[in-house]
Amino acid sequence: MAKEDTQSNRNPPRSGWRPDAPLIERLVTAVAGNFRPQNLKDLLDHLSILAPILDALPNVVFFIKNPRAEYVLVNQTLAKRCGLDNVEDVLGKPSRDVFNSRQGNEYTEQDYEVLRTGNCIADKLELHFYSSGELGWCLTHKMPIYGAAGDIIAMAGVSVDIQSDELNQPGTNERLEKVEAYVRTHFDQVIRMEQLADISGLSMSQLERNFKKIFHTTPLQFIQKIRLEHALRLLAQDLTITDISARCGYTDHSAFSRQFKQVTGVSPSQFKETRAIYGRAIQIRERS
Repeated sequence: MAKEDTQSNRNPPRSGWRPDAPLIERLVTAVAGNFRPQNLKDLLDHLSILAPILDALPNVVFFIKNPRAEYVLVNQTLAKRCGLDNVEDVLGKPSRDVFNSRQGNEYTEQDYEVLRTGNCIADKLELHFYSSGELGWCLTHKMPIYGAAGDIIAMAGVSVDIQSDELNQPGTNERLEKVEAYVRTHFDQVIRMEQLADISGLSMSQLERNFKKIFHTTPLQFIQKIRLEHALRLLAQDLTITDISARCGYTDHSAFSRQFKQVTGVSPSQFKETRAIYGRAIQIRERS
């Protein structure tokens, strides 16, 4: 991929993520923001010592891609999620050849954008389709890696699972319990951050900071997640997209479809089709 003569490429940022980011994000930032390898091989040699650590993270997908958006380093978690026994089965392939075609195409275009512009993707809420047919929520981060000459030679990425609702309960934090309960019972209505701040008795900045510590998402991402989880259940029924969007708190079906695709990589109708394909594949696998 040709290097663009942009200010970001001439003077790449040392870090695209927050200083209070979780350890795995800070690790990728250190690799992508502070290390200036001579070339891609130099980078991979540098990271080889971390491979056993990365393979030991069951809830974290880690990868490095070359300028063609092909995987050149992945951890075991990514291979396992894709239904593959070995990481070697992923190497040399772009996302479009690893994930289902529609979602894979979306991820590959996302990669090209990072590699072309040098812009980071941080805390992107995504719903992944796994080879088992299961769905998994995660926060995805992607960051360009600059070489010694100042050009983009690769991209680092990490997807961190959002734990199940059972593990995310705030427990003793009564203020956030009230916010969580309100969102779960009012997600089909317009919810404003000011409302949530009033319910919690916190400032909006305090609410966002404390909410992320416990739920691993911002309040807005949590609202989005709850709405889309309900939409996923409704998509299994014989309802129109307009009806589903209204039941999930969206002002119109186009806004719902747009946000649904941003998170899943596919449209609501394509999601139904993909789930049906997964279901048939699992049935065939179970019979054999």
